[in-house]
Amino acid sequence: MAALANRSVKSLVDTGMREIPKSYIRSENERSKTTAVCTESIPVIDLSGIYGPNRTEAINAISKACEEWGFFQVINHGVPERVIENMMRAHHMFFELPEVEKAKYKAERHDKPVVYGTSFTAKDQKVLEWRDFLMFIVEGTIDAQTLKDWPPIIRDSALEYMTEVRKVALEILSALSESLGISGIFESIMGHERLLLNYYPPCPNPDMTFGVSEHSDVGLITVLLQDDVGGLQVSHNGQWVAVQPISNALLINVADVLQQVLSNGKFQSVEHRAVPNYSQARISVPLFCAPARSTIIKPVPELVNEHNPSKYRPFTFGDYLTYFHSRSHSGKADNLAYARLE
Repeated sequence: MAALANRSVKSLVDTGMREIPKSYIRSENERSKTTAVCTESIPVIDLSGIYGPNRTEAINAISKACEEWGFFQVINHGVPERVIENMMRAHHMFFELPEVEKAKYKAERHDKPVVYGTSFTAKDQKVLEWRDFLMFIVEGTIDAQTLKDWPPIIRDSALEYMTEVRKVALEILSALSESLGISGIFESIMGHERLLLNYYPPCPNPDMTFGVSEHSDVGLITVLLQDDVGGLQVSHNGQWVAVQPISNALLINVADVLQQVLSNGKFQSVEHRAVPNYSQARISVPLFCAPARSTIIKPVPELVNEHNPSKYRPFTFGDYLTYFHSRSHSGKADNLAYARLE
């Protein structure tokens, strides 16, 4: 197990293996084939509506999707197609590098400016995940020193992509603030971002493992780009919904801090997971948008009353982030257990 935790999944696949190692195999009751996958579709919202006379309708659609699903796709979001294509191309180029080149960015902890790794917390997990990743962490602005730490092969494309997608994230947060009649409350505290490049190699036994097991995200919202292979599944009404890729669309999902604390339960963060593919590699690029580490997280006062009291004690986002990365994926229920009021 320890030896495999230090090896990338891609390096294992490149050996020509025909069966996955035991350390990646889930028990029978945990596998994707034992849970129903329904045919519903997550909402699709035309984001161009927020810039014109239909702004109110667009904001209402965003708010409704966050309340009922916690997930939706946006089209006409303003990120140039060229920027998306360059990001996808650079993503593939990085993961095709020799392992010795990628290994320069390996780190045991998730608080380094750049982290290359595999699984989620490989050294702590009982069952490994069929995924390699490269993560960029930005607190505040992206300065020259930050860029110096990024792999040259992907630096320019990642910077341009992150800059454009941040605009989309701020628009979504602004829309959610406006939907509550408290303009500026959510977008004003965004100060910590993580750009994650997920690489899911082809898997000989895709029904026995997960690319990423079920979890919810930690911050405010996540903006995700995925290729056309598919594999993302979202929990909804007790079933798993397979998210059908839309070319050049972006996926938006509510994260725990926005749902459980800031909005005091109005918006829904939901569990999701990634299922590997037998014949094709899959890539995805989530941008996790969160408060700065020093931000004190507590419900917006206007959303707390005698009928809906605060459910969590105040805490800093940095403390929560440390807690989250100290554990393996264990589902949404445990994420904020340490801050829940009895």
